[in-house]
Amino acid sequence: MLTTKNATCTDLLTCLYNLKPPDIDTLLVVAKNPEITLDQIAKILQKDRSSIHRCLSKLLSINLISRQIKTLKGGGYYHTYSMLEPETIKNHARQRVKEVNQSLSKLICNFELDLKKCLQDK
Repeated sequence: MLTTKNATCTDLLTCLYNLKPPDIDTLLVVAKNPEITLDQIAKILQKDRSSIHRCLSKLLSINLISRQIKTLKGGGYYHTYSMLEPETIKNHARQRVKEVNQSLSKLICNFELDLKKCLQDK
């Protein structure tokens, strides 16, 4: 996927963070609409709140978006979501590429030994 000439930023995010199409759709809506609420995202994407909540939780856990708490005048609160700065995401992606590269290098170094183990187990 990333080896094609026409790979995009969404291809990069999909590969590095194992994002699914609903995650990407949610991220793009958040990117276009800073300080958006879960209900607003659900309405734009025409998805149920629980599906959007799962996507937001995943995006928060991998530090692609942030969540802010807003207080209501009459009491209570709600959350808004914004995408992190592109430079921050880019730096995190560089670190993730480095980690993936190290893992792949280790797998390549151990390939013959791992192959022998797999063949013996079968």
